[in-house]
Amino acid sequence: MIDFLEYYKNKGHVFGECMSYPNIDLMYINIPKNASSWTKLTLTDHAWEFYNYHADQLNKHAIVVLRDPVDRWLSGIAEYMYLYHQNTDLTGCEELIFERIAFDDHTESQVLFLQGIDLKNCTFFICNANYKKNLLHFLNKHNDVGHADQHVTSDSPARLKFKNFFKQAIELNSKYKHRVEQYFEKDYKLINSVEFYDTTR
Repeated sequence: MIDFLEYYKNKGHVFGECMSYPNIDLMYINIPKNASSWTKLTLTDHAWEFYNYHADQLNKHAIVVLRDPVDRWLSGIAEYMYLYHQNTDLTGCEELIFERIAFDDHTESQVLFLQGIDLKNCTFFICNANYKKNLLHFLNKHNDVGHADQHVTSDSPARLKFKNFFKQAIELNSKYKHRVEQYFEKDYKLINSVEFYDTTR
């Protein structure tokens, strides 16, 4: 039997991956393609360490970053293609891609990264232009992280090529967009049910 937590281990991710600091009641749950590279670099600079909340039995207040499911999937499928099928000719393979939707941790449903988490013991952030400011503001309230910023390289031309291909596909074919939205139905439900931390309010 395949262990659910290690379903994407061969792709480099184990469900439950998180970061925390020993003396504070906070942990950051790593959901790929949700500004995770910037967040991990920022927290690493302030001595946060890597854990797995399942294996390490962490029960701390969780920092959770969510992203619009279609936007995240476009970024995720571009990452997947870049990592594993960079030289693939995509012409005519749309039906195959949109029939499956999820191929790795970058394209999988966000709710699966939150298995076992008490959603009432979370602070949620939406992955948008204000995310960095909002997260640093939240962490500063806990006297943990300063205003140091990290630069993360933007999408490469190869990734953008794949992203634009699939973006055009869902714009031209509503059936494909519907399949993506249907697959991430639980993500939408979660996003619409929580309040996001926002310093502009």
